[in-house]
Amino acid sequence: MSVDGKSSITLMKTLQTSTEVCSICPYDVNRFIVGTVDDRRHARVIGLNGQESDIQSLTFPNKTYYAGDCHCTYLPSDGVLAFTYYDDTVQLYQIGPGTSRTVEDDRIKYPASICGAQGRMFVACHDTNTVVEMTVQGEIVKCHDVEMELPRTISVSQDGGHIVVADWVYGEDKTIRLFKMEYA
Repeated sequence: MSVDGKSSITLMKTLQTSTEVCSICPYDVNRFIVGTVDDRRHARVIGLNGQESDIQSLTFPNKTYYAGDCHCTYLPSDGVLAFTYYDDTVQLYQIGPGTSRTVEDDRIKYPASICGAQGRMFVACHDTNTVVEMTVQGEIVKCHDVEMELPRTISVSQDGGHIVVADWVYGEDKTIRLFKMEYA
């Protein structure tokens, strides 16, 4: 889809995929990385022409995840593909060398989604009702109290200056919050 200056969107193309998709993020100008559902290939690359491919340098755990169990984001400037898994871990893959690092910390509990920009990643955590901020190397920088029950979906501005968090609460108290990020 494309978005014009008046915030109108126009459908440009529909692509059929070989697997269900739970998350999507830009890879480069012509391709996306998608997080998969019920597939041992946790991520695939899909081009604007519909061509699908694996990320050859990465080896994923021999496990499948179901809708909502894992989410991914890609930080192109750092070459890092990051996944949240509901077993309270964040997995960081360095595309190219194919190396990976597991981040486990008591502040990461039931991670629901992940996003990133400017060398930082943000993980929305259900069980702590917080957003954990970390570097692309996996160092936890800060745990932000977002004052909402069950933060679910998160996005960060391209300049890394703002994050938006939506909750996953049923009933009347549905919220989306915008936060300005200030770095020390």
